[in-house]
Amino acid sequence: MGDHTTPDGAGRRVKAVGTTCEILEALKELDGAGITELADYLGLAKATVHSHLATLADHEFVVKRGETYHISLRFVDFGGFAKKNVDIYEITAKEVDRLAESTGEVAQFMVEEHGKGVYLHKTRGENAIQTASYAGNRKDLHCTALGKAILSQLSHERVEAIIDETGLPQHTPNTVSTREDLFEELDQIRREKVAFDDEEILQGLRCVAAPIKHPNGDFNGAISISGPTSRFKGERFREELPEVVRGAANVIEVNATQV
Repeated sequence: MGDHTTPDGAGRRVKAVGTTCEILEALKELDGAGITELADYLGLAKATVHSHLATLADHEFVVKRGETYHISLRFVDFGGFAKKNVDIYEITAKEVDRLAESTGEVAQFMVEEHGKGVYLHKTRGENAIQTASYAGNRKDLHCTALGKAILSQLSHERVEAIIDETGLPQHTPNTVSTREDLFEELDQIRREKVAFDDEEILQGLRCVAAPIKHPNGDFNGAISISGPTSRFKGERFREELPEVVRGAANVIEVNATQV
């Protein structure tokens, strides 16, 4: 289990650390698992899985309940610390909370990292529906209003690189699935400063998002309002809510210049 150099010469990698990361990812995907289940799932020897889990447990990154290992709450500490490193997190979270309260819907904040959209804050208004997203959850960028608002801030070359890495998987019949359609939509988002998700990640769900431009260019982010198609339609979906999220994004950007 030594280290090795990657083919592209981008630096050395430690194979054992990669295995540890795979085990942690598998524990998340399986919602906890025993040694045999993990070994079968990952195609690893049981002895290898056991030694990694024992080390992770020693450092309190996993917990064992009976014969099943789970991700530990130690990651909550890391997640909270990572959020605080986004210097305008508090400003944006307050504005997201206000959006949820004023609209009664789900409001969210997302940033881009490693070509994925990462949800950093989510608030549910009094009429909000249940959605699967949560703080720390990662999504492809092309299939959500938040993600497309973020992509609109990136260079053409960067978007191409992200597509090369993640593809354009189709979640519903409405998901944008070609580069040509995506780049055409990104041009429109840049002009109008608003992005739409019209049942593109989940049928029955629509979303309106606005990009957030960080004053120092430290990250690319967006905020959104989501809700059911029964309430997100007509003038409210295409005019009223876009104006609301654009206004909230403007407030965040103005306040961010004073951070």
